Amino acid sequence: MPIRDILRRNLGYKVISLVLAIVFWVWLTSQNNSSIFSKNIDTRQLVFYNQPSNIGIISPVPTITIRIDSSSQESSVKDLVAYVDLKDAVAGESTYDVQINAPEGIKVEEISPKTVTLKLDRLEDKIVKVQANVKGEPASGYEAGELLFTPSVVNVRGPASVLANLTSVTVDVEFTDLTESKSVVRPVYFTDNQNAGIFDANPYPTLQAFPDTVEVIMPVYAKGTASKTVPLRVVTKGTPADGMEVRLVTPLPSQVQLVGKEEELKAVEYLNLGTVDISGITSTKTINVSLNSIVLPKGVSFSKGTKISVMVYVGAKAENEILKAIPVGIKNIPDGLTADNIQPIDVTVSGYPDILKALKQEDISCWIDAKGLKEGTYSDVLVLWEVPSGVTMVSIPKVQLVLKASTATSGDNKE
Repeated sequence: MPIRDILRRNLGYKVISLVLAIVFWVWLTSQNNSSIFSKNIDTRQLVFYNQPSNIGIISPVPTITIRIDSSSQESSVKDLVAYVDLKDAVAGESTYDVQINAPEGIKVEEISPKTVTLKLDRLEDKIVKVQANVKGEPASGYEAGELLFTPSVVNVRGPASVLANLTSVTVDVEFTDLTESKSVVRPVYFTDNQNAGIFDANPYPTLQAFPDTVEVIMPVYAKGTASKTVPLRVVTKGTPADGMEVRLVTPLPSQVQLVGKEEELKAVEYLNLGTVDISGITSTKTINVSLNSIVLPKGVSFSKGTKISVMVYVGAKAENEILKAIPVGIKNIPDGLTADNIQPIDVTVSGYPDILKALKQEDISCWIDAKGLKEGTYSDVLVLWEVPSGVTMVSIPKVQLVLKASTATSGDNKE
């Protein structure tokens, strides 16, 4: 077919296509900074402002995508912040607006997503034991003794719903081909009560352990050597400084392993560390105990690497605080009845100063149970309550409850 015929085929369509292409190109080149080609796409990890100290985030947090006008000063883009304001946030699931803190010279065209749904939970503390994930076996002719942890328990702070499934923290130790005892320091990690890993809601930490490392004594003995684990006991004398109190006195570790003749070990039920003087102390203190000061039966010794100390936990005395205008709810109102609102009440609670400082009105729940009651006025009704961990209810007033027939019921009775 001649070239001229090929060029003339569907000539009308070709002319229209050419005109449309020219029009599109003219439009495209006429666009200024509002053109899609003039947009810069940036991403930011969400930042949280005014997050209450007793509230944690337990849901995944999305990355925020931001479209910025290309005329914006590139040197200032790195200072762009995407944030959510968590002021007055409470436990539960809520949706929050994503806000942008843009430096001068930055023009933000669009953000995505514009809102985020977060699940928040109350932060609490829980004391849990330390356990080990043991790998390997000692060399031939040797055997592993019972592990000793210092400390044997740790305090874990995190969301209440996560702590509910936490019974211990775990450390990894390995005995492969060991011929003598060994002391190691290992970081703790978290597993739930099914021994499944508990992972952080990246990138925000869910759980924190205090301390976050544990010293582990790994006893190794020649086979045939007897060993026995016994608890430690300690007593105190004196009183701490004014305004302070001893919250806990505990040996570290809480038990030790002894080695020696089996007959001699049978007679040892516990070891007495003696008396610790706490007179006038103002803060938590660790007191080292010399092994030479502890009397052991002849032929009995501590396992290699044993170290003993006593931890005296000291803090400010518990205080009372009055919380005013606590709402009182009414539960289980019988069918056909309504209840008059109850005026808010003042309650007195007790707790350590650091706990009371973070306590808010909404942390206290008060209510009356109207189950089984009939129409009438009830004086001096007992108020039920619930307070956070570490807080004790000292006093709470009784209230008056008025139950009335509902409007619909009254109308029926009149008929």
